[in-house]
Amino acid sequence: MSKNSKWTALLLAFALAFTAFALVGCGSDDDTTDDGGTTEATGITSVDDLGEGDKVGVQSGTTGEEWAKTNLEPNGVEVIPYDDILLAFSALQAGDIAGVINDLPISQDVVKDETRGLEIVQEIQTDETYGFAFSKDNTDLRDAVNWALAEVIADGTYDAVYTTWFGAAPMSMPPVEATVAEMPTNITTLSAGKIIVGSDTAFPPFENVEGGETVGFDVDLMEAIGEKLGLTVEFKTYKFDALITGVQAGSEFDMVASAMTITDERKESIDFSNPYINSNQSLAVKKMQ
Repeated sequence: MSKNSKWTALLLAFALAFTAFALVGCGSDDDTTDDGGTTEATGITSVDDLGEGDKVGVQSGTTGEEWAKTNLEPNGVEVIPYDDILLAFSALQAGDIAGVINDLPISQDVVKDETRGLEIVQEIQTDETYGFAFSKDNTDLRDAVNWALAEVIADGTYDAVYTTWFGAAPMSMPPVEATVAEMPTNITTLSAGKIIVGSDTAFPPFENVEGGETVGFDVDLMEAIGEKLGLTVEFKTYKFDALITGVQAGSEFDMVASAMTITDERKESIDFSNPYINSNQSLAVKKMQ
């Protein structure tokens, strides 16, 4: 072999070795798991980026599942139902699915844990809202709570409470309006100087019992409302399906604060406050690396 041939062979070997090293080192956004799931963020910024072959997780039996099947399945997106929404978020972290469709406030609570590496990229307008519930016989208390709710929104207390529990300011708010111009003075409650609130206290971050104390977004918001009205607030725990009949009876608690969606069917038997939170759907994905 001539001297020139030796140098040519060495250069060729070096080039082949460098190419192999580069191919091994590449992964970026195209890495996939054994079952075809994407291991890295894919640059999804809205549901418009989802298409044929993509998978999204939802909680079985929810409005999020209904929305995804109606709006995404016709585009070839596979909707994967999970019994527990946290299982869907775990699948998203693992790269088994491309996104999660779920109630915005609950998703905000999940993604605020930065170790998950997830983010919400879109609020999906479905016009779902939560409201406080009252007996139709206690319109004075309803009006008083509406007045105080408008006050805590106007002075920034609402945003502070929201950020505490969901890790960010609200992405949108329902229309804010007080049904009365001034604080009502003829408020009627079961116990003088106190609003007793019925709640299913097993729905964090809205309400939950920790160390024997009821805590959560609804709790802090109601305490701020009570402060505006000069009343203390006490939460009592009840099963969710007993709250409407309980507030109708008016013998155990004055009102309901329990992440209750305002519906026309419920309005037939109880009154609602003005909406205090949007519970639109949302799309969560893996953060771009």
